[in-house]
Amino acid sequence: MIRRLVALAVGFVLISLPGQALNAQTSIVHNTRCTVADGYDMQDVLEAARSIDYDRPDGPNFVFFRRAITGNGSATQNGFLRAVRWANMEHWVRARATRTRSAEGLLLRGMMTDCDWPNSWIALDHNVDDAGNPYEGGELDSSLMYFRTCELKSGHGAQDFVDWLAERREAGDRSIVQVSRRWLGPQEGASLSRIGLRVVGENPEGLASRLDRLAQTGLQPPADAPVESCSRPMLMRSHVIHWSSPS
Repeated sequence: MIRRLVALAVGFVLISLPGQALNAQTSIVHNTRCTVADGYDMQDVLEAARSIDYDRPDGPNFVFFRRAITGNGSATQNGFLRAVRWANMEHWVRARATRTRSAEGLLLRGMMTDCDWPNSWIALDHNVDDAGNPYEGGELDSSLMYFRTCELKSGHGAQDFVDWLAERREAGDRSIVQVSRRWLGPQEGASLSRIGLRVVGENPEGLASRLDRLAQTGLQPPADAPVESCSRPMLMRSHVIHWSSPS
């Protein structure tokens, strides 16, 4: 019954959101805002999270903990974003039905962190191409990333933005570029045309180079872009917790 409801939900979003068709380059990300508990620091949390065995049947594809370096006004001193990537909603449901709590997981969730689970949200993420090599292919423990939001112009969908970005990748840039749209979990005051752009560097130096180019070309997209009114980038450190080899 649950799988049938998930299939209906996915089918509805494909019909109602132009440019949102799920394909090989698309996945879902479950995002949760968390805080490091008193008596611990971020390094303690990272070590505990990395000790959990994620390589179980129906385990997540990737897990990242992300901390703001230059925030947007909502970042907190000990806060971080827990981002877990799944292939699709059926994958997410199977994992929740079969998972068992480990001692490391109970310590992480019960004592070391405080997460706002009821206000978590799920986003549809589209890779713009397959040229990205973030975290040097999973060899690095972390990299720099930036995230910003834009408004889709009338008559345009997420796929238009994906295609536009793919056509403008510069030679030698190995950052992964992703278009992200909040899907499950509404945000008060956000328009339905709001869309996110996430860029994670192959390494910190690679993302810094991309940001330097952005500073020279200007923060707002050109007139031919399918988006407008983009926010300033929010710079973050993205820590790899679990990395699954591509299937």
